[in-house]
Amino acid sequence: MQASRILRYPIDVVSVSIVLGTLSLQLLALFLHWPWYTVVPILLLVRAVNLIEHNHMHLTIFRSTVLNAVFGWLCHLSNGVPFDSYKLHHVSNHHRYNNRFDATGRDWSSLYGFSGTRYPDQPIGRFYYLLSFPFLAHGECLLWFLRSPASRPAKGFFVSMTFAIPVMAFLFWFSPAGFLTFFVVPWTVMLYGMANNNYDHHRGCKSANSYDGANNFLGFYYTKLSFNVGYHVAHHLKPSLHWSRLPQYHETISAEHRRQTIQKDHLVLCE
Repeated sequence: MQASRILRYPIDVVSVSIVLGTLSLQLLALFLHWPWYTVVPILLLVRAVNLIEHNHMHLTIFRSTVLNAVFGWLCHLSNGVPFDSYKLHHVSNHHRYNNRFDATGRDWSSLYGFSGTRYPDQPIGRFYYLLSFPFLAHGECLLWFLRSPASRPAKGFFVSMTFAIPVMAFLFWFSPAGFLTFFVVPWTVMLYGMANNNYDHHRGCKSANSYDGANNFLGFYYTKLSFNVGYHVAHHLKPSLHWSRLPQYHETISAEHRRQTIQKDHLVLCE
């Protein structure tokens, strides 16, 4: 059977391979009692899993609903971020409000939802943001699920936890030290890594229009090694656009932004 019949984009065979390979490495390290420093490559791979989960919740990788659900569970087990809560927090909330935290909308991961901040030019400090992010962003998701238990996102979350919790309990029972080293440590690092990335991607944005609501990072690390997440303005403008098409779209919107800037400057000079 051709990959295109299973995957929306054949290139995502890379994404699937990374998730399966990373989770397999974590499990092998735990069951075979590999040395603790095996966590180093696991940390690097788990970051990729988190980016893949991010892409998957914006545009599902498989054509099958069942495969998409199972893939989300595998991502959750590997990087510690429940797929349904991640989607609620990031897609339904963050992309909708994009750092606003006022009467018009409350972005749970906003840099400006704290006392003493001012949108869009006075964010909370990075250190406090990192410390509070896991509790605020993911805590808000849990409260939302508890308030709307019959909703589709909540049902998806509860089903995924029904799968994840027994597996995690078994892994902890088999090897508490291995579970903490090869799973909990990467999960923790990933949570704070997500916070740090969000801070960088949105700090200092004027948010005067759709072109300056996020920061781009176009170096090799944030593009070639990060599924093009560095094209963040393009991603915010078209969140469901496949990651492989972001560079091309970035060039399009960059040209349009330059054109609008030139027109604006021309009008100012004319006045």
